[in-house]
Amino acid sequence: MSTLSLYELGSRIELFGAAALWLVIILRLPAARHSHQQKMLLLAVVGIAGSITVYLDPVTAVVNRSLTFAQSCGLFMNAWGVLSSALILDFVLAAMSRRRPWLIYGPMIITIVALITLNFTIAPHAGCVTSQAVPWYSPFWWILVAAHLVGTVPCAVLCVRYGRQAHDDRSLRTGLLLLAAGFTSSSLFWCVVLAFLLARPAWLGALFPLNIGVTAWLMTAGVCLPLALTIRRAARDARALWCLSPLWRDLTEAVPHVTLERPHRRIRAVVGSPQVIRLRLYRQVIEILDVLLVLQDYVRPEVVEHARRHVTEHGVAEELLEPAVTACWLQSALQAVAAAGAAQPNPLTPVNLKDDGLRSESDFLLAVLRARALPAVRSFAHSTAAPSPSSSSSSSSAPSPAPAKPEGRDHPTPTKTTT
Repeated sequence: MSTLSLYELGSRIELFGAAALWLVIILRLPAARHSHQQKMLLLAVVGIAGSITVYLDPVTAVVNRSLTFAQSCGLFMNAWGVLSSALILDFVLAAMSRRRPWLIYGPMIITIVALITLNFTIAPHAGCVTSQAVPWYSPFWWILVAAHLVGTVPCAVLCVRYGRQAHDDRSLRTGLLLLAAGFTSSSLFWCVVLAFLLARPAWLGALFPLNIGVTAWLMTAGVCLPLALTIRRAARDARALWCLSPLWRDLTEAVPHVTLERPHRRIRAVVGSPQVIRLRLYRQVIEILDVLLVLQDYVRPEVVEHARRHVTEHGVAEELLEPAVTACWLQSALQAVAAAGAAQPNPLTPVNLKDDGLRSESDFLLAVLRARALPAVRSFAHSTAAPSPSSSSSSSSAPSPAPAKPEGRDHPTPTKTTT
């Protein structure tokens, strides 16, 4: 590949990378407003994004036509680069609880003034690093390279440090390491600039846009990861909410007093912000589990044991064994409620859930929903469809008390809110 082709390829990657980075920054702004650390990190990324943007050929052309100050061959771009380095360094010190704005922005102003003075006195038009007229010992570029490395290198080290400490949060660790790679790529760019000053190979100069483009895409990936995870979780919650609606409807029709509010239409329930969808799923799962706690008193222990033997004999997969057992006794309990059977305390606990939060509970209920369609579960429901004489006589001789809402739930009752 020729140096011209390499330069053009890098320019396209750089352009699309800068556009993607700004888009992700805009999308992350609402969440960053509620966290000081995220706000400082996003400000550091804005500094990188601004530094990348001013080096884009279309932006450079517009700036050169609009600002007289910018016509001094990149002086405006380099002054902006020093500002971006100050923003990055400010984030590093803030993360270390040692933020000293005067210690950052004071030297930044001195550095910019020094660059302007050098550009118009000792080294005129020194901002043109690609010009052969700039000597290798140019103080303009040595100061500029040092200013950028002072900002990007500590930030890369900090992101690696906190990324390695985030053992339990894989997404946070990945995001921080991607940001560290982005800041490392930016540091590498300035090392390439320094190498170009010393050796002047043409192919090295052609790598400038490609290096900047790689930096832009790495920063985009690091900033975008939390956003992508939020979208993924919202999609998973909406899918669970949609799929559990038939099960929720069947159970709450049998035990209607557990519902907190009037149900939404199925398609309307999955429309909303990620927080709203998650709250609706949370309510739905709690109400389903509350119904299961009520219905387990309508099932005799021997029915539960018979259900376990039944699904085992029919070769149900191990991962669906407990959901299939639950689906079996659930059908029997619904039949008992429909027949006005009497509730009796069940010494066994038919529902065995791991306390892993909303996701594990919704996954279990989705498995119960799938198990209801299994031939083994359907055959069990058919075999227990006719009530036994003893149960019929007991239900006819004693009035059926209204099912009481279970006590001792581990889940807090959600407050009623308008969504």
